[in-house]
Amino acid sequence: MISRIQYAQLKENIASNKLILLTGPRCVGKRTAVQLALSDLSVSAVEFDASNKKVKKLFEIVNVKNLTINFNGSKFVVIHEAQYLENLQDMIELVLSGEINSTLILCCSYEPMIDEVLREVLQIQGLELTLLPTTFYELAQKNSLPEEEKLLEQRLIYGNYPAVTEDLENADLTLREMVQEVIFTNLGVSDRINKGDKLVRMLQIISFNIGEPISYNEIAEKCGLDNETVERYVDLLVRSFILLRIPTYYNGHRYELKKTHVIYFVDNGLRNVLISNFNPMFLRNDIDQLWRNWLISERIKWNRLNGKTAEYKFWRTHTRQSMDFIEIDGQKIAAYKSSWEKKKKVKFPAAFTEAYPTISTHTLNRSTYWGFLTKK
Repeated sequence: MISRIQYAQLKENIASNKLILLTGPRCVGKRTAVQLALSDLSVSAVEFDASNKKVKKLFEIVNVKNLTINFNGSKFVVIHEAQYLENLQDMIELVLSGEINSTLILCCSYEPMIDEVLREVLQIQGLELTLLPTTFYELAQKNSLPEEEKLLEQRLIYGNYPAVTEDLENADLTLREMVQEVIFTNLGVSDRINKGDKLVRMLQIISFNIGEPISYNEIAEKCGLDNETVERYVDLLVRSFILLRIPTYYNGHRYELKKTHVIYFVDNGLRNVLISNFNPMFLRNDIDQLWRNWLISERIKWNRLNGKTAEYKFWRTHTRQSMDFIEIDGQKIAAYKSSWEKKKKVKFPAAFTEAYPTISTHTLNRSTYWGFLTKK
């Protein structure tokens, strides 16, 4: 079993707090992590899965009497897929006020309907943890760094979901089953995707254009949706931890793109299963796209798992000069260009270095990536 970075904090939070929020996409091990923590603490819990219609019905009315009956006096209560509960905020308030004497552990694969101020407090206090597909660091801790470097090409093709990394022989089948569960399910109480076939087309178009500035109008024309629906679907998939949307770095310099985004997948495996391409690296023409997607998603995962808040941008001009990734951490700004080839000399655009001489520039290749992925 892979040791997750947040596990110690999760266990500590459960032991000493009334409310814990664990977010992240489906199939990353949220349920397993919570159950293991409860076992290590030698406590039992009553568990509910709010994606079940009968369970949702149990919580249609939220008051002290109803929760007392449903929780059955349990000290710890776990609600999986809690984003489906319409009265979740009312439940939380009864627990935090002490009217219900239980610790409430909420697991969500989509943003839950709770008060924004409360959500911010949970984040500040470290009581909201996000579990994402396994990071390179976590896998290296389990398998050793040399072994994980040997598996690097496999990670770029099949991704880092736990069920995939633990059974590479059946990775393609696992991913095909997973894509149904991860993407084609109702996301929250009111946010749903109704046009599955057109959603697939939309994601396939995005898959072939990862790292390229997107036009919602162009995507809409190609997949038979209107541009507002495309934008809404992208937003839903960002909020359900499937896609990463990164805006431009723009300060009014000549030819700079503004008001657009690039999109990446949180996991390479989901991207590749959508386009049915599990070919080995030597047969691919999208190596640099895979490499860039993997690097950027890994960096964002690493920062999030370590509680580091940063802004992420990309930079491009109308003449196609570009920087792949810009990380803004307070006053510190670093810009990166990536290349799969170790020996390829990467040139930084003169338009960028002249416009932003104080921003440090770096190359990300197979000789330099490790420090980037684990830099705190």
